Amino acid sequence: MTRGAFLAHVAIAALLLAATAHAGDTSEIESLLDENVVTTASATTERASVAPATSVTITAEDLRAYGVRSFADAIQFLGLGVVVSDPLRTPDVGARGVLLENDDGKHFLLLVNGHAINDALYGAARFDAGAGVPLELVDHLEIIVGPGSVLYGSNAMMGVVNVITKRARDYSGGHVYGDFEPGRSYRAGAGAGVSFRLFGASSELTSAVEHYERFGPDLDFAPQQFVQRAPSAFRRGGPADGVWGGTARDAYFAQAESGVLRLRSGDFEVNLLASSYRRGLPYSTETTNVDFDDADSWERDHAVRLDVRHEGTLSSVVALSSRAYADAFGYQRRLDAPSSLACLRSDMTTCTYHDVGRSRTIGLEERLSLNWLRDGRLVTMLGVDVRENWAQAKEDALDFDTGQPFAPTAGLLDAHGSIVSPYAQQTYHPVTWLDVNAGARLDVDSRFSPVLSPRGALALHPGRTTTFKASYSEAFRAPTWSETSLANYRIAPAAGLRPERVRSIEGSVEQRFGTQRVLAGVFRSAWSDLVALEPLSAASQIELQNEGKLPLFTPPGIAQFGNVGSIENYGIDASFEGSVAEGRVRYGVNATEAYTRRTTGADRMPLPVAPELFGNARIAYAPGGVLPTLALAATYLGKRAADRPLTPLAAVPVVGPLAEFRLTITGAVPHVPGVWYRASAALAAPATSAYTAGPNLALANGGASTNAPPPLGFAPVDRASAFVGLGWDFGGGQGK
Repeated sequence: MTRGAFLAHVAIAALLLAATAHAGDTSEIESLLDENVVTTASATTERASVAPATSVTITAEDLRAYGVRSFADAIQFLGLGVVVSDPLRTPDVGARGVLLENDDGKHFLLLVNGHAINDALYGAARFDAGAGVPLELVDHLEIIVGPGSVLYGSNAMMGVVNVITKRARDYSGGHVYGDFEPGRSYRAGAGAGVSFRLFGASSELTSAVEHYERFGPDLDFAPQQFVQRAPSAFRRGGPADGVWGGTARDAYFAQAESGVLRLRSGDFEVNLLASSYRRGLPYSTETTNVDFDDADSWERDHAVRLDVRHEGTLSSVVALSSRAYADAFGYQRRLDAPSSLACLRSDMTTCTYHDVGRSRTIGLEERLSLNWLRDGRLVTMLGVDVRENWAQAKEDALDFDTGQPFAPTAGLLDAHGSIVSPYAQQTYHPVTWLDVNAGARLDVDSRFSPVLSPRGALALHPGRTTTFKASYSEAFRAPTWSETSLANYRIAPAAGLRPERVRSIEGSVEQRFGTQRVLAGVFRSAWSDLVALEPLSAASQIELQNEGKLPLFTPPGIAQFGNVGSIENYGIDASFEGSVAEGRVRYGVNATEAYTRRTTGADRMPLPVAPELFGNARIAYAPGGVLPTLALAATYLGKRAADRPLTPLAAVPVVGPLAEFRLTITGAVPHVPGVWYRASAALAAPATSAYTAGPNLALANGGASTNAPPPLGFAPVDRASAFVGLGWDFGGGQGK
C-alpha cells in the first residue's frame, strides 16, 4: 500500500471512528457553534466550511497552551498543509509539498490586520521573531492554504497568513510578560488596551512592544579540510590551516524589537507597526562565503508600516471601504569572508561586503460591496488597489583591516514602479445547500506584462454538518527588484524576468460530529516560470561588463536569475480535530502527503529540503480551577532531499525524517490575581537538517583550491530546549 493510500485510509477510519463515537451526539447546533469564522479567504466574514479555500484558525489560547513563540512555531505545530524548515537563519515556509530553500517567505503572503508585510525590494516576509508583531497581542492567525492572488496580488502563491491582533475587550488594562530560555534566548514585552469615546464615537486603543534576543546555543559543524597552495584561515583570527567548521559560539544570534498600535474610532481604524530584526549568519550558503563563527557578519531589517481605513455603509445595499497605506523598509547585510575564496585577493586576509537596500510604498485601495438582496446571499465586491514603489540599493567591497574599498560600489539601484490592480468577487447563496464564489484580479505592473488571477469555488451542503468543496485558483509572484536589477560581485542583473505562476485545483469533504471535525482533501498544482539562480556563462559575463551592467571587477562563478523551472505537485490533506469533556480536552491531527517534482531543463527531481509527507498532532487538557493546562504537541517531517550535493557532480543525498515533541504547562499563579506562568520543553531528532554547510563549492574549485573540495557537512538541529515565562495582566480584564 502506498503512503498516499495509507493516508486516505487513515482519514476514512477517523471519519468512521468519529461517527461511531458520537452517534448519539450529532447536535447540529453544537457543531455550528464550534465552527471557526474566517475573513481572509473572501475579505468578508464567513464560516470556514464555506470559505473558497482550505483555512485554519489558530487562537491566542492555542498559542499560549502549546508554547508557541513565533508564527513559524504556530504553522509547524498547529497548521494543516503547511510546513516549516529551519536553516538557522530565517525559516523557510512551504505548503502541500512545495517548499523552496532560502526563500525568505517570498511565496507566502503575510498580513497583519490585512496589511501586507512582504517588502517591495526583496519580496520577503519573516515568520520568526522578525515578523514584527508582539505575540501576546495576537488574537488569532488565519492560514489560507493555496493560491490567494485573487484578492491580494503578488506573493500569495502557497497561501496567505493573516495575523489579527486583539481588540480592547480582550486586552483591557495593562500587561507585562517575559520568558527565558537558558543558554539560548529571552523575550520581554508590555502592552495595554483601553476603551473610550473620541468626538462622541465609541473608540478603543490596543498597543504592545516587545524585545527578543537569542544568544545561543553553541552549534557543532563537521570540520572540512581544504587542501590549498596557501591554506585559508576560515575563522577570522584563527590559524591558516584550511579547516572550515567546528563549534560556532558567536554567530548564532538575533535581536528583534517590535511594536504595534491599533486604534479604532467609529468607522475608522489606524494600524501602525514598527520593527527591527538583526540576526547572525552561522554558516555559509551556496552563493555566499562567510568567515566561520563570525559575530561581525549579520543581516538587519527595519520597517515602519501605516494603514488607515474607513468602513462606510451608504445604504442597505451599498458599503464602501477605503484604505490608505504606506511602508518604509530598510535592509543591511555585512559579510566577512576569507579573501582566498570571496574576492581572490592576495593583498588582504578578509573581504567585507556591505549591502544596503531600502524600499518605500504608498497605496490606496477602494472596495465597493453590493449586497443586492440585503441578506448577504448575493454580494458583489468591486475593488481597485493602486500603489507606487521606490527601491534603492548598493553594495560596497571593503578591506576588513583598513575599512577601505578595494573595488567600486556595485549593485547600484534607484528605481520606481507603479501597480494598478482592479479586482472583483461574486458570492451567491441561492439555496441552503449551495455556496458559489468567483472572482478575478488583474495586476498591471509597470515592470512586467499584466497578470490575471482568477478563482472559482463551489461548496455543497447535503446536511448542515457536511460540506463538499471544489475550487480552482491561480496566483503569481512578481520578480523582485533584487532579482531583476541588482548587479554586484556575485549576481548579475536579469532584465526580462517573467512573474512566476501557479494554477491549482482542489476538492475536500468535511464532516462535523458535535465538537469533532474530520476533513479530507485532494489537490493538484502546476507551477511555471519559476525564478532561480543559474550559473552565468563567461561570454555573458563579459557582455554585461562591456555594457556597463556588471562591475569590471567580478570574480568567476557568478550567477544570474532566470525563469528556469516548473513544478508538478499533487497530493492529499487530512485532519481530525475536536474536543471532549465539555471542552476541557482538545486535540487534533493534521497530515499531508504530496508528490512534488521540479523540472529544470532536462532534469526532473524532488524539491530540495521539501518533505512530501509531513504533519502534526496535539492534545491539551485544561482541568479548570487552579490546576494548570497540560499540552503536548508533535510535528513530523518525512525524508527529503538535501539542498545540494555533498561533493561536485555527486547525487543529492536524501535526509531521514525529523520529529519534534513539545510539552507545555500553563496556568494562573494561585492567590496572585492576574499573574500567569508558562513552562515548555522541546526535543527534536535527528541531529542534522537537510541544509548543507560549508564554503561555496564553485568558488573553492575555481579559486585557490588545488584539489576538489572536501565533502560538505549538514547544518545541525537545535535538538533540546526549554523555557519558562511569567506574565501579569492588571488594571482591567484578563488577557486572552
